[in-house]
Amino acid sequence: MVILTTNIPSEIAGAFKSGTFSLHIKGGAGTGKTTLALELGRQFLDGGAAIYLSARVKPEKFYRLFPWCESYIPLENILDVKSDILSRDKEHTLFEYVDRPSFFRSLYSRVAEAGVEHITMILDGLESLKHNVKIPENDYSIEYDILEMAEKLNVNVIFISETDGESKLDYLVDGIIRLEKEFIDGQLLRKLYIEKIRGMRIENSVYLFTLKDGRFTCFDKGIQTYLTTADFPKVERREGKISTLIPELDNVLQGGFNRVSLNIFDIGNGVGVEHAYLLTPMFFNFIRQGYPVFSMPSKGIYSTDLLRYIPQSVMEKEIFDSLRRYFHVLRPSTFIPRTTDIYNNYFFEGIDPEEELNRLKQIICRVLNETQSDTPIVSIASDTMGHIYGSKYLLKTVQAWIHQIKQLNGVIILFQFRHSPLKSLTHLASSYFKVENMYGNILFYGQNPKTKLYVAGLDISNKYVQTRLTQIE
Repeated sequence: MVILTTNIPSEIAGAFKSGTFSLHIKGGAGTGKTTLALELGRQFLDGGAAIYLSARVKPEKFYRLFPWCESYIPLENILDVKSDILSRDKEHTLFEYVDRPSFFRSLYSRVAEAGVEHITMILDGLESLKHNVKIPENDYSIEYDILEMAEKLNVNVIFISETDGESKLDYLVDGIIRLEKEFIDGQLLRKLYIEKIRGMRIENSVYLFTLKDGRFTCFDKGIQTYLTTADFPKVERREGKISTLIPELDNVLQGGFNRVSLNIFDIGNGVGVEHAYLLTPMFFNFIRQGYPVFSMPSKGIYSTDLLRYIPQSVMEKEIFDSLRRYFHVLRPSTFIPRTTDIYNNYFFEGIDPEEELNRLKQIICRVLNETQSDTPIVSIASDTMGHIYGSKYLLKTVQAWIHQIKQLNGVIILFQFRHSPLKSLTHLASSYFKVENMYGNILFYGQNPKTKLYVAGLDISNKYVQTRLTQIE
């Protein structure tokens, strides 16, 4: 038996292994209830089956909406629950009943004759089903009967209802999931709440998810990691643009960062050093394209920390040599480097900002000449800059750096933390993005240009590491 659990929370997937689990999925219209239920029904790919009952969706429409279900839910398992059987085409009638007893006899026979070990019964639209069987909405006898049938036949059962509030059904079932959608800065965010899982500990009660490509995909806590075996992507150079090699970001930026530009990443509370782990591959991608990078990382980040997600097979001698040539780290004078640091470290005391900026210009010009490059990439973390020069002079110092680096045809990437007095710079930025921590996931979205919400992760292969942005739809 093959069990697929990658798209749904482990707590729910584990509960369905018992074979007699009952679940109530509730939420408003368009929250993804049916898609989640169908993903759960798909868990048992080998030696299992799903039976789908609905009073609202005909089989032909069902396959149109969920084409990926055709391979595991055959036509005979899509039960079109309509009470008016006389008006239907007898040739295509898949499930018919005249009254409540005949409804249960037909359902019992269909489940009992399925002939597989693991069955998940999905009842989509309890309200419509009750209406068709002529049962009052506050009468839960049909739920009792279905649960008793499921227990007797050793099958899982999923009830789907259009409600957000508490109902009597919640006390009858083994698990409760509520789906919700909200908007952040006008962009859609989808959330899954696990309200009850009988007999199991709930490790995480809230998950973010997407319905991208018509599939239910839940995001685990922490940095998302994906494993591929793809070759390093080819760079399609565009005039005046520098590719980030993050496909979704390049698409938003119409090819990459503009040359001679300020680009701001606003780092929210709770993100911490994870912003560096997620965006550092972008710096390595600049280096691969032949652009030297000068990075002033956030406080507490060591150069070697930034390598923790890079596979050992990537860290070959030529990569080390390339990093020694192209990667330059700007540090406070109080910083003590690790002996394992392989990059060029430059230290700033903060006593004479003008003199230190001139020294930085000289370093950049020397490196540009040595690497035969015409564009430096300069990354500045506002917390480290504030530590060196003090919050009182932070804005003035950053403005001076931006002006001088642009004079050198440079691209500035500013990591701006909420406590820093740099908000006035956003109107000068060619691009402005926000990075937020939401329920343990790192959300990424653009204010300029405006984008959808993305969950950020790392795509790791045996050849390269790439930041990956998965859109919430």
